[in-house]
Amino acid sequence: MSNPRFIAGNTAIDDWQQHVEDDNGTGIYIDVDTSAGNFSETPVYTANLCGRDSMWTTTGGNTIYTPTSKGFRIYVRWQDGRPLTVEYAVSHGWYISWVATEV
Repeated sequence: MSNPRFIAGNTAIDDWQQHVEDDNGTGIYIDVDTSAGNFSETPVYTANLCGRDSMWTTTGGNTIYTPTSKGFRIYVRWQDGRPLTVEYAVSHGWYISWVATEV
């Protein structure tokens, strides 16, 4: 068994994009680039929404979508379905902190 490799990082606060769902409100998403890890296969990812405040009233900030060896996507929205905007996330310093592990 080989030794696991780890890489970690944070996204920039201004990398958020707007996401509009048909019936479930409006949220945001961010694509996380992990290509610096040079993984040959998709690693195990762990992620967390971070920032100055209000993260606890959201959902999705630790859910990994479309993982590949080069990255993944995270969608975030308010728990109560209110519209969440990129401007709100940026003004509150939201970002994703992540770790990738290849075993």
